[in-house]
Amino acid sequence: MSLNPIRLKVHANYTPFSPLYPSITTNNFSTSAIHRNKSNTSPATTTTTTTVSTPTKSEINAPLSTFPAEIETPPQLPQNAPATDKIKRLVATGRAYVTFYKTGLKNVFRNYRASLPLRKSLGLPTYLPVSPPRANGAAGAGAGTGDLGLGRGQYQLVRRSARDVRRMIPFTLILLICGEFTPLIIPIFGSAITPATCRVPGQINKERETASKRKVLALTGYQQQQQQQQKGVTGSQTHQEIEVLVKFAEKEFVESANMQEILRASAVFGLVKNHTRPLAGVPGFAGMYRRGLKRHVEYLGIDDGMIRKGGVRGLSSKEVRFALEERGLGDVGSFAPSGKVEGVERETLEKWLDLRK
Repeated sequence: MSLNPIRLKVHANYTPFSPLYPSITTNNFSTSAIHRNKSNTSPATTTTTTTVSTPTKSEINAPLSTFPAEIETPPQLPQNAPATDKIKRLVATGRAYVTFYKTGLKNVFRNYRASLPLRKSLGLPTYLPVSPPRANGAAGAGAGTGDLGLGRGQYQLVRRSARDVRRMIPFTLILLICGEFTPLIIPIFGSAITPATCRVPGQINKERETASKRKVLALTGYQQQQQQQQKGVTGSQTHQEIEVLVKFAEKEFVESANMQEILRASAVFGLVKNHTRPLAGVPGFAGMYRRGLKRHVEYLGIDDGMIRKGGVRGLSSKEVRFALEERGLGDVGSFAPSGKVEGVERETLEKWLDLRK
């Protein structure tokens, strides 16, 4: 089998899959391209109001307040600037981050408050931030809104606000203790305790790069496994990456896959940090990983149906990127020429939906 050049420098010698867009793939690509496409990947600017409006059933986008606000940091100083000026800028930068974090925490509260009517309609507890229930039969590829009775904007608001509230307490404690030094502490914990509204651009870009590398390693292992199982089989074994990810999102795959395949699919979707988990062979943990992947697949089935109903064109550019990241495709725009990132991302999401029918 002919192997195409991988899209990451650290893995330049191998790749198991054909790139989704071969014409824009380059051997010299680095995930730092994400930074070059900053206008398409920077967090959304949050609203300045003190309340968040609950989306109507026809709205496909979640409120902007579910994304991080912009950080207004002091301008850069020349290298020969006095030490006192550098210290002042450092302190001002720390305060800007604290303001950013406080805004993010306020938005967590506002989003959750806006979601309360929707939570009540779903029969969810008001003060316990559990995620929305999964609709019956939603794990199928063509699943829609099921029995939830919500529009996508409403569903995402309930889901994201519950997720952020669960991270709010530990993050707030760190912010109170560390103050201006919080940006130095947060990378240690990553997104595990950081609400989405409090993730700084550097953290977001680093997580995207890490997710891309993790996916490459997981898919490489999966392809090698497939080759071993198909020795002697004639014909092409080259697959497009998106086709394999769609397979990982099928209910039948989750039910029949072995533990190695479960871990690789989980790594691709960002459910685990890597596809080599020593505890996977311990009784009890194997079922935990399979259940986690099953829940994510069921969620993707619901979200696919909602996006299909509203149309990819109705999604904002930030929502398109968010949807791709949840499907293991958050790095596709990094291979696109400047000015064509959003078009490539929308085309990729549309192709995902077509393959999921």
